[in-house]
Amino acid sequence: MSFCASPLILQSAVIPLRRKSLTGHLKPILWCLLGVVVFADGCSQGSKTRFRLVNAVVDESDLSIVEDGNNVSNNLAYATSTGYLSAHAGSHQIQIEPSGTSNVFLTQTVNFSSGTDTTILPFNFSSSPESLVLVDDNSAPPSGDAKLRLINVAPSSGPTDVYVVAPGTDINTVSPTITNLAFGAASSYQNLTAANYEIIYAFAGQKSIAIDSGSLSLSSGQIRSFVGLNGQSGGFTDVLLPDVN
Repeated sequence: MSFCASPLILQSAVIPLRRKSLTGHLKPILWCLLGVVVFADGCSQGSKTRFRLVNAVVDESDLSIVEDGNNVSNNLAYATSTGYLSAHAGSHQIQIEPSGTSNVFLTQTVNFSSGTDTTILPFNFSSSPESLVLVDDNSAPPSGDAKLRLINVAPSSGPTDVYVVAPGTDINTVSPTITNLAFGAASSYQNLTAANYEIIYAFAGQKSIAIDSGSLSLSSGQIRSFVGLNGQSGGFTDVLLPDVN
């Protein structure tokens, strides 16, 4: 009987040892897995991006902006911007509707890359809406300079020649800074010495002025986006977006 009992005692003694050994081996693995989960979650939380919207829909005085089913802006007036809004990087659905309604007239899927800034311009008329999505370059300009981007979303202008000149300059005496800027398009950023400027959009190939900003001051380090638009009551208008500083 004592001989038969010995294996049982031995087996009972071995089982806890095996469990202890298995647990000991698993602990490093479990800690590694936990570290991966925490790291991945931290990366997800840290993958931030920013975006803003500009109401350039001529016949809509106020817009509501819906991101992934959540209303992020109400009563966005024509020719104004939301300012930058925070979001997680990745694909997002942006919907545009007149304020006070749920009549979505434009849906845009936009992929935001981590660490970037994006400008979205719904434009044209609500019966034939379009969307311009621009990745903003908000890196600092050279010392003593400002950066300027030029955008044309004025349906009545068609393509334009753009002049960025000293205030009061007669454009008949100078060449365009940018030729044939298409409707629904944006220029690259222009590095400009900090100073006062006048921005003029003329009908392409002509010296006939559609949009005239008047005198604008650009300071060192500033980044701006100038948007040419239809006026809601006829003619044209514009807005200068403060990208940085």
